Amino acid sequence: MRLKIGLFGGALSALVIAGSLGISSPVQAACWASDPVNATTADQASRAMQQAGYSQIQVYEKGCDSAWHAHAMLNGSPVNVVWNREGQVLTEGD
Repeated sequence: MRLKIGLFGGALSALVIAGSLGISSPVQAACWASDPVNATTADQASRAMQQAGYSQIQVYEKGCDSAWHAHAMLNGSPVNVVWNREGQVLTEGD
């Protein structure tokens, strides 16, 4: 029983220390309170991407800048695609 309490106390101490050092996850570190957030949904993003000619769309995240990111097919090739807050649908990266 003392071992369990000791392990719990050690784990709790590590969490408190990590919090006081400002250690955070990459997602938290990448977003700021001042980042613009809009009310767009994954369904809206998927529809916009489909209207732009993409198929087999798999939306996977909304970024801190309110841009929706997805995997999709374009002209038979797999691509990464983004629907940004300006309403543009763009293929990401090479």
